[in-house]
Amino acid sequence: MKKLGLFLFAVALFCFGIATPGCSKSVSGEAPEVSAGTWINTDSFKLADHKDKIVVVEFWATWCPPCRTTIPHLKTMYEEYKNKGVMIVSLSQEPADTINEFNKKAGMNWIIGAESSSGSAYGVTGIPAAYIVVDGKIVWNGHPMDGLDAKIKELVEARGGSAAAPVPAKEPVAEPSPDAAGKTLFPETEEPAADEIILPDDEEELVPQEGEEPASADASNEDPILPADDKILEDSEVNLGE
Repeated sequence: MKKLGLFLFAVALFCFGIATPGCSKSVSGEAPEVSAGTWINTDSFKLADHKDKIVVVEFWATWCPPCRTTIPHLKTMYEEYKNKGVMIVSLSQEPADTINEFNKKAGMNWIIGAESSSGSAYGVTGIPAAYIVVDGKIVWNGHPMDGLDAKIKELVEARGGSAAAPVPAKEPVAEPSPDAAGKTLFPETEEPAADEIILPDDEEELVPQEGEEPASADASNEDPILPADDKILEDSEVNLGE
């Protein structure tokens, strides 16, 4: 009887886990070390070497419209806080050539990791996704445009910095509504919204291969940060599925 009770308890825990959508593997506690096949804007990077910094670890992709929309927001925040102990590390699974070509127009001047598989260690299920790491520990995670800069301001001020609110970009991209800015990850039993982008199990099929143009680049040379036909995005995150 005792063994049966323990078995039923274990099953209940398992069922609860799979029935709760949107949970990340590491929303608190020790931050997994990050890695990349190629580093851009730096020779190398390790979280362990920057425990005295406030590090934003962001997961993104050039082909992800919500990620491109987030870039001006991150750029404004980075310019405000880069001299106040804040670092940004953006990680993508894509090849370095793809990111470098995209970045000719995007102008991401912080640390970027290409060919990175660190997303699985962080339990990332949708992008863009951001984590704030302080002294090797995750102290916040969420959408980059939903509370990230407020938390950064709080952390900087706690360290005695004179952190002011980030100055708006000259041509800011319209931010999603509060409802849209929050993560919406769909459980297996629920039908996704018609305009949501869902990746198949083999998500690399949608990632541009080396030598190909990023999904946002076209013959009209539109800014890859925000495509001309997508000025206001309904979705604020791409669901990566299983």
